[in-house]
Amino acid sequence: MAQDSNVVEIKKQIQDDNFKWYVLSVVSGQEQLVIDNMKERVQKQWLSDDVVDYLSPIVNEYSMKKGEKVVKQKKLYPGYVFFKSRMNDKIRYVIRNTPGVRLIVWAETRPVPVEDYEYENIISQIKKSQERSDLKIPYKEWDVVLLKTWDFKWMKWSIKTIDTEKGTVIVNIEMLGRLTPVVIDADKIELMW
Repeated sequence: MAQDSNVVEIKKQIQDDNFKWYVLSVVSGQEQLVIDNMKERVQKQWLSDDVVDYLSPIVNEYSMKKGEKVVKQKKLYPGYVFFKSRMNDKIRYVIRNTPGVRLIVWAETRPVPVEDYEYENIISQIKKSQERSDLKIPYKEWDVVLLKTWDFKWMKWSIKTIDTEKGTVIVNIEMLGRLTPVVIDADKIELMW
């Protein structure tokens, strides 16, 4: 009788009818290709009702280029893909043998789903990056910089404050024997080495 309960327990471990998020380690740089391959394989195996969503988290990164705000998309977890699915042996086999998939993360004997709070944290990071308008300015306060514009071209000044929202810095320029704060676009200065 103890043997029968072990068999039932094993079946429970490899049969989960609840939709949960799982993580795959994939070839870095091929995350979208892996997702496309998985979708095709899942459809051909008539598993579309079991594997319902795919995610390769991407966040927005802002920078300044020639005085204009530039948005660049960056992978939040390069080399990883998430998929939402029920789990059983057939699904595990199809997913695991998709070209580009290295392994199902945390799956020594059976796949372990991502905790709900971990998934919510990932989604929160993506939403914050889409809402944020902060620029990535490669300087910090008190860095000594050279101005590349105006009459003060190539003079050294230190950064007083940085405004990432506007992509500007405030430097103190000496005028008439006094330090005067001047707002300058972040791309109009360069770091003094």
